[in-house]
Amino acid sequence: MSFFKNIRLRNWFGYILALIVALFIIIFSNSKVEELKEEESVKISNYAKTLELLNTETDIPPKTQFFLVQLIEQNTTIPVILVDEKGNYIDSKNVSKKIISDSLKLKEELHEMAESYYPILIKLPFGNQYVYYKNSVLLTQLGYYPFVLIILVTLFVWFTYWYFKTVKKTEQSLLWAGMAKETAHQIGTPLSSIMGWLEILKTEEIDQKPIINIEKDVHRLQNITDRFSKIGSTPSLKKEDIVEISEQAFMYLKRRMSKQIGFEFQAPEYPVYVSLNNILYSWVIENLIKNSADAMKGEGKIKLQIHDNKKNIFIDISDEGSGIESKNVKKIFKPGFTTKKRGWGLGLSLARRIIEDYHYGKIFVQNTEINKGTTFRIILKK
Repeated sequence: MSFFKNIRLRNWFGYILALIVALFIIIFSNSKVEELKEEESVKISNYAKTLELLNTETDIPPKTQFFLVQLIEQNTTIPVILVDEKGNYIDSKNVSKKIISDSLKLKEELHEMAESYYPILIKLPFGNQYVYYKNSVLLTQLGYYPFVLIILVTLFVWFTYWYFKTVKKTEQSLLWAGMAKETAHQIGTPLSSIMGWLEILKTEEIDQKPIINIEKDVHRLQNITDRFSKIGSTPSLKKEDIVEISEQAFMYLKRRMSKQIGFEFQAPEYPVYVSLNNILYSWVIENLIKNSADAMKGEGKIKLQIHDNKKNIFIDISDEGSGIESKNVKKIFKPGFTTKKRGWGLGLSLARRIIEDYHYGKIFVQNTEINKGTTFRIILKK
């Protein structure tokens, strides 16, 4: 577990580092945008002063006049519109001709500029004029940059999370398959030998009752081997009556568990057909019932209910056990997680794999309450 914790810590460290870098870039870019805004405001202020100077001073030397005109012409990026006191258009720079030629669009453009920056007043002998302006295209694009960066960082974090989750799930799948196949192989070898010895014992003139009981246990071991072999490969699904199969698994455990545990089975009185792998589905039911029995410490009531819906089948398994703490509800299906002193914490993880990966259904904790019990729900498509 420490290995996985270290991986999670490294992943979180990477996310936090990426977030810090993103925040630094956003703050830095915002400061640069503000600097550029200030710089453009100064340029337009100088632009307005130059216009005022050219229209009020009559004795400007030719070279100075040429320099001032060049200063005005140097503005090739900042949109500017010059109007008189009544708002009539006089001149413009870096504004589309379509806007200038359309009085309505021109009015909208002036309104937009006024919302961005307060118009600059030019005092002239023949009447005042106003310089309207807004940010250059480049500055506007840079203003969007932090938001674009946030989106990109979000996508990056989401993609890395999805990638690591997919890799982890793939590794777990391969691990499950390898363990299951090896387990089936290890059980299968001595099992074949036992079956051979049973056939020999059947021919001997001895009491056959012990042999019959041993044979039942051998068949049980064969089912277990079959289950593990199917976990290690893609199992086939067939149309099966889920009511009959659920009842068989339920009653099988009823006969083998404490008499102090009450068993209640409720289901439709007609067949309900679902695409199932009989052996693996029965394993899930047995696993959930055994967990319920453990949670009740061998005393209480276990109920299995099947609800027939138009599109889905709901299988609820309820107990009167100790319940599950809220902090553990999402953890119980993870491999290795267990609150028991014995066990590897694989049962519910296997159950989820069988239901969700093989039967394309859902399994989850429908309801749980401390010291009152838990209800697991399985949803399968009809």
